[in-house]
Amino acid sequence: MQTLTEYLPLYGKWTKENNSIVFTSVAGEQNNGLALFGYDLEDGEIEAEINLSGYPEDNPASAMIVFRANGQRRFYAAGVGGLGNAYSLQEGDDQLPPTGLAWAGSSANIEPGRTYKVKIVLEGQKVDIYVDSIKVISYSNLPRQTGTSVGLFCSKATPKAIFSNIRVSSSKPKAFVAMQFSEPYNEVYRDAVEPLVQEIGFEPIRVDDVYGPGIIINDIINNLSEASIVLAEISEKNANVYYELGLAHAFGKPTLLMATKGTSLPFDVGAHRCIFYENTIAGRGKLQASLKHSLMSLLGRNIQS
Repeated sequence: MQTLTEYLPLYGKWTKENNSIVFTSVAGEQNNGLALFGYDLEDGEIEAEINLSGYPEDNPASAMIVFRANGQRRFYAAGVGGLGNAYSLQEGDDQLPPTGLAWAGSSANIEPGRTYKVKIVLEGQKVDIYVDSIKVISYSNLPRQTGTSVGLFCSKATPKAIFSNIRVSSSKPKAFVAMQFSEPYNEVYRDAVEPLVQEIGFEPIRVDDVYGPGIIINDIINNLSEASIVLAEISEKNANVYYELGLAHAFGKPTLLMATKGTSLPFDVGAHRCIFYENTIAGRGKLQASLKHSLMSLLGRNIQS
């Protein structure tokens, strides 16, 4: 894991003390505290040791790890305290007070001066939050991310918070591929879709490649929840593919559709972005180029190449 030490304070008073980053409340300060690191993370793990010094009772104090931030405009944060809870997951921006997405425990159980080890695990829309190795929050409907920055957050009511041993590790974001398990679609997957997805830094997930003993519907739901993007080949009116596509839309996943030229799309998906291709060597090459361009546009940022 990589240790983060260099940060940019945006709001609030942030200082370095030894190997720690410290937030201190300032009388009359109207903004919550926000600081960002020069590190981008989409999927992976973030951990830190957090100490709330002099935590006041019945006070919305909080000390949190920020992730998937788009500068100060929009971010998510999880950690100790927040909205009267012991631990919480919040969505925030620079204009409105943070909104609670999930929480656990009572703030009365927070011990001032105790160091809590907080770890956040991100996979697509799924986020798990651990405190002292215990999972306290599991949330599977994280809104679509608007950024990849990592940082720290404290409410303005927090007297003092100390962050130590802040570390991150990245994992490849997942691309869920919904398509029929037969030729010629297996060939399209092997020759065009899979290598392109890997080239841009994503891990391709197709249900027939990963499921094992158990209920396959749970595999589909879990993999869709953890995916950052969905690609669906809808040339055939395959019920399984349309079921997976419906789940992707219900989860609010960024989705790209593919179909062979001449395919007539159902009305319900006709308004969505669809790449039409020819299943030839030249056509599969053009499909890769179109997929890469469309993914950049859909995700709203440059992607690894």
